Amino acid sequence: MITIDVNHKSCKHDGKCVEVCPMQILTMNEKERVPEFIPGGGDICINCGHCFAVCPPGCISLSTMNAADAMVLDRSHLPNSDQVEFFLKGRRSIRKYTDEPVTKESIEKLLDISRYAPSGINRQPVNWSVILGQANVHALGEQVTSWMESLLNVNAPMAASFRFERIVESWKKGEDRICRGATALVIAYGLKDDPMVPQSCTIAATYLELAAFGLGLGACWAGYVGMAINMSDDVRKATGISSRATAGAVMMLGHSKYKYSRIPLRNSSRIIWK
Repeated sequence: MITIDVNHKSCKHDGKCVEVCPMQILTMNEKERVPEFIPGGGDICINCGHCFAVCPPGCISLSTMNAADAMVLDRSHLPNSDQVEFFLKGRRSIRKYTDEPVTKESIEKLLDISRYAPSGINRQPVNWSVILGQANVHALGEQVTSWMESLLNVNAPMAASFRFERIVESWKKGEDRICRGATALVIAYGLKDDPMVPQSCTIAATYLELAAFGLGLGACWAGYVGMAINMSDDVRKATGISSRATAGAVMMLGHSKYKYSRIPLRNSSRIIWK
């Protein structure tokens, strides 16, 4: 059960925290006009921290988070609308990397940012597996290739649909079209029976990809690896992921071999207005 503590002296009594609570479990105490949980609210609370975050004086603390320990949102550090537009439009999927390794510290920074990605009812179901080092990533790519070959050998429709023969042929010629020579792989995964896992992994991995761009790193979704993890016990075991889990997203990471100078065109948005 989560409990709430309010500094009565600094409370502005404005009720903002009550209004933003997504679970509607806060109410203003009639006598002192400070927020409190409704009966049983502490058991329903999803620990999202909205009440905690919307209070400028920082007079709300939860048993799970203390206002004194939280980062203050300094809006002077936020990009303006033009900067956000260029950042999002300027991101590229990187498939050519240098041999320079991605440091453990950089990945820890990316994962620290990614844990702030939204998830349904704040379930936070995403776990991570990191394959660090170009040689280790290459070894995993080799296992993915073996899985592809096993499907080709039995004429599996999936192998033909995704043209695995071309991927395997390229691998045998020394061209890595699976992990693209990345120096790290980051896998977002969660329990198979949790319905929040697929979208939560996708959102968290998207946060990670954008954060990587912000840190000057290149990133690209590694779809073949994700398929193999979820369909091959050997590949899954190599990543350390439990058989009870599913990989929701896999991201290549590395230092981009090239810099990009243009933003390519995209199709116009297809919109239904009602």
